[in-house]
Amino acid sequence: MTKLTVAVFSYNRGAYLEFCLASLARNLPHAQVVVYDDLSDDPATQAVLAALKVPLVQPSAVARAQHGGLYVNMARALAEVETDYLLFLQDDMQIVRPVDDQDFADIAAIFDADPDCGFVSPLFMKAGIARKLHAQYQSAQGLAAYQTSPEIPRAEMRFAFADVCLAHVDRLRAAGFTVVEGEGHNEAQAREKFSQMPLMSAPFAFYCPEVPTFRNRKRPLSGQIARLRRRPEGLGYHDMTAAEVADFRARDPAIWPFAEDFLTPQNPQVRKPFVFQDFQGPLALRVLARIEYLLLSGGRRLRRLRAKLGI
Repeated sequence: MTKLTVAVFSYNRGAYLEFCLASLARNLPHAQVVVYDDLSDDPATQAVLAALKVPLVQPSAVARAQHGGLYVNMARALAEVETDYLLFLQDDMQIVRPVDDQDFADIAAIFDADPDCGFVSPLFMKAGIARKLHAQYQSAQGLAAYQTSPEIPRAEMRFAFADVCLAHVDRLRAAGFTVVEGEGHNEAQAREKFSQMPLMSAPFAFYCPEVPTFRNRKRPLSGQIARLRRRPEGLGYHDMTAAEVADFRARDPAIWPFAEDFLTPQNPQVRKPFVFQDFQGPLALRVLARIEYLLLSGGRRLRRLRAKLGI
């Protein structure tokens, strides 16, 4: 019996989607995989979608205009799933090692240890948030996980939910959890209904580095410049070998699974600590990206104000 469904959310990153699905086929072959595409209009991505060997879900053009986006697709995936667990994954991610029976036993033990647990993180940790993680988590006795420090009040939990996570389907439905627009709103809802999300001590998934970014379904100028600067070799990481996985699982849990310490990028030009949006490189690009974001946000606010005033 298949215990896991993987919902892969896609938009206009055909090469990354293909790479993500290949990693699932190699390293998580027994899971059900469904691609939720947000009506990609890039010809290369459409070609990848046309050749899919897994189910594809797309909204109609009218539905996309009214209700499209990541969180609508996440809500649909949760409503449609028929397996015990649902892994929310995005097209710019990779399963970096084989997922086996030991992993499913570890996941079941984590959920069994806490009836209030609704989500588990299968992700390697980002070095950029190491201080926040150390402030909130500690190694869990008897579990292959890091759990919230007992002294952390529920109101101060900062990792109750993430856009990429492993969900216990029955518990979410029993609690009336529904995916809504915005990670912050889902975080608040999860904090109210569940305990803080444990982090697997032997994770198996991570974000590809320096990925093309979209805003309002378009590539910003900062992203376009970034792609001109980077050579195309390798989208993600080399899969961990059997020996590396064995050492990884056997390590002292005091050695936290930060991606930079265990994953090797296929492209040797990738910077460390890893960054995950292609414009997060030179200072000039980061400044340009910030200006673009402020202009875009200001435009939305202005349109809302004009709509309220009827002008």
